Amino acid sequence: MSKLTWIGDSDPDAQMVLIEGVTFVKGEATEVKDKELFVALKDNPMFSADAKAEVAAADEPTEDELAARAEEGTEKAALRKQLAAHGITVKGNASPETLRAKLADAVNK
Repeated sequence: MSKLTWIGDSDPDAQMVLIEGVTFVKGEATEVKDKELFVALKDNPMFSADAKAEVAAADEPTEDELAARAEEGTEKAALRKQLAAHGITVKGNASPETLRAKLADAVNK
């Protein structure tokens, strides 16, 4: 029939997908012999019938998002939240002691 390329989705770990017995490897054109399957997938935004398709970029978190996630559920995160309630934003990797001192200053003002 024709070839389809699985462009992928936002999951950076997904490198292949199996649909109706046909294995699509991300970014590689795959021969699809079943006409019904080809017609069903050719207009799907995750596939391309054009051999020049570009692989979709993965939704990677920013460094700020990674840093915020790393502190989730910690004392530092709780202190930063309390400081934010007082309108204070602390950048960088401040120690809990520094954050406590800034919170004490904010509360005592």
